[in-house]
Amino acid sequence: MRAAVITHFNQPWEIRELPDPRPQAGQVLIRIRASGMCGTDVHVHHGTLPVATPIVAGHEPVGEIVEIGAGVTALRLGDRVGVHWNQKGCGRCAMCQAGREANCSQVQSWMNLGGGNSELMLAWASGCTLLPEGLDEVIAAPIFCAGYTVMSGLRNADPKPGERVAILGVGGLGHLALQFSRALGLPTLALTGQAGKKAELHRMGAEEVVVVGEDPGQALSEAGGADIVLATTNSAKQVSSTFRGLRPGGRLVSMGVTDGPIELDPMSLILGQRQLRGSSQDERSDLYDALLLVASGRVKPVIETYPLDQVNAVRERLASGKVRYRAVLLHN
Repeated sequence: MRAAVITHFNQPWEIRELPDPRPQAGQVLIRIRASGMCGTDVHVHHGTLPVATPIVAGHEPVGEIVEIGAGVTALRLGDRVGVHWNQKGCGRCAMCQAGREANCSQVQSWMNLGGGNSELMLAWASGCTLLPEGLDEVIAAPIFCAGYTVMSGLRNADPKPGERVAILGVGGLGHLALQFSRALGLPTLALTGQAGKKAELHRMGAEEVVVVGEDPGQALSEAGGADIVLATTNSAKQVSSTFRGLRPGGRLVSMGVTDGPIELDPMSLILGQRQLRGSSQDERSDLYDALLLVASGRVKPVIETYPLDQVNAVRERLASGKVRYRAVLLHN
């Protein structure tokens, strides 16, 4: 099989021919049709994740099952599936018994088996989710990380009917958070530093677009505040500022890996009973519901597509912030 292999950190990835893998018990073999590229792939490239080279990355893979290992009963040959990050826990620890396999100390992911930037990919059957009927593989790919993450973040904010949601960082994750929030019927505004994006964000469903400067919290306050802020930005300064724009009782959910500590005014935190929450991929139902919303057409990921051979160019575009929302590699 052809695969994009990270042979050394901070060096171009190499397109290589590798032996075709075979599934063990509990595993499936997937012929990959599309594999999303994510900002986390840039972190992998720089060696900031606990992986050793050589390794095949790619954690937004979608394809067709072509071989099934012993003991797999819920999946069939020909099934169209995607694979999320955490695929399998040990099954016996307190976290697994509580249904929180992602927190298992022995959790298995693409970092153990290899990722989706290849023609074939091994995955634990427990990490696979069937695609809804009619959902295009290319459209589905970003939902297995970006979409899953922001749907969990929205759910972990515990939104009440009519609560106002603000999206901070309307990029690869944020443009999906905006659409999920509106699809669930919540009044939603977008915070952006780019005045030229206003019309586009309105088309995505933002009822209001607030162009912010150095102090997004002040801009949000002047726009009436928000009950919930979904923050996908990596800027700790922006998150710290925006927290002050929460209404009393509001919740800010941070889903980005910030570039420093998040600093909060203790009086704003305590007297306003505001909350800062962290979130990543959570309940499996968040992924399932996100896929259904995309399949229905109510949420439309904005995607650039590239052949696998251009993986290094795509990674460089990601690192320089040039990708418009999401990038997907095609495996034909």
